[in-house]
Amino acid sequence: MKNEDRVVISAKLEDRLVFAQELVRGKRVLDVGGAGMPATDKTGVHNVPGMGQSSTPPDQSPFALSYRKIRELSKEYRVVDQPQPGKQLLIDYPLDLNHADAVAALGKALDEYRPEVILCMETLEHVNYHYEVMNHFARCVERDGTQVFISLPNNANWLLNALGWNHDHCVGFFRDVASRFVSRSALGNHTVTYVPCFQKYLWYWPLAYVGAFCQPFSLGFHVKPRGK
Repeated sequence: MKNEDRVVISAKLEDRLVFAQELVRGKRVLDVGGAGMPATDKTGVHNVPGMGQSSTPPDQSPFALSYRKIRELSKEYRVVDQPQPGKQLLIDYPLDLNHADAVAALGKALDEYRPEVILCMETLEHVNYHYEVMNHFARCVERDGTQVFISLPNNANWLLNALGWNHDHCVGFFRDVASRFVSRSALGNHTVTYVPCFQKYLWYWPLAYVGAFCQPFSLGFHVKPRGK
C-alpha cells in the first residue's frame, strides 16, 4: 500500500490557528515560516491584498492576535524564517529555505533544539526544497516523538484564487495533490491525518466559505509517530 493511501481523513473542519494552539500547549515549539504571520507594522491605514484598505493595525488584527496566542501557550517557542531587511521580526534561525545550505542549517537547528511540536503553516508553497525540509521533520518524528502540523493553501477554493492570494506560490495544491505531497516525503512513514481548515477572524469569512462551495481555505496535515 502506498503512503498516500494511508492518510487518515478527519471529518471535522478546524480553525487552523486554534488547532495549532491546542497542539502546542505547554510544549517546546519550532514555527517554520511563522515570523511574518502576526504583522509588526503598527502604522495607521494599510493595504489588504484583494480587499482594499483597513484602518486596523495589522499587529492588532484578530488573525495576528490569534497567531500570537500560539507563542503564549507554548512552553518554549522559536521561529525559523527568511530574513526580511527593514522589518523587525522575531527570528531565532534566519534561514531562506530556497537555498540548500539553509536546509542543512535547519537540520542542525532541529538537532540542537529537539522541538516537541513543529508548525509549518502556509510556508512550503513558497520554498524550493519541500521534501528535504519535510524529511528533516520526519527525522524528529522518528527520533523525538515530535508532532508536525503542516498547512497548505487550497487551490480548489475559487475565491482565494480570485483574490490572487496564490500569486507568489511555486506549487498549487488540491487535496489529493497535497496528500501525496506530504505522504511521499518521509513523513508518510508515520501517522498522517488530513485536516480541512477554515478561518473565522473577520465577520465575512463564514460567508466566503459558503460562497466558495464550502471548500476549506487550507489543507492541514497532522503528523504523529506511528501508534499514537
